Amino acid sequence: MPWLYYHEAAESVLADESIPNSYQFPDDTLLLLAAVFRPDGSFRGYRRTTGGLLQLCKNSDTFMDAAYVFGTTFDHTVSGLILFLS
Repeated sequence: MPWLYYHEAAESVLADESIPNSYQFPDDTLLLLAAVFRPDGSFRGYRRTTGGLLQLCKNSDTFMDAAYVFGTTFDHTVSGLILFLS
């Protein structure tokens, strides 16, 4: 996730209420992209993270994409053995 950098002391910036906060997204869905690379390191392009691209344990697309709806609390706990093959 991006870092926030303040041009003044963070406390004064965070306490300033002169600019109202308003967030809007089409569909209320956050568009996140992941850079995709081949095993040899060459760049393949960008891919949307929806559809379970980042989730290790699969579920329905609707459930997995709920993580990208703005203002939604998303929690998914998985237990079990995970093996990574190299």
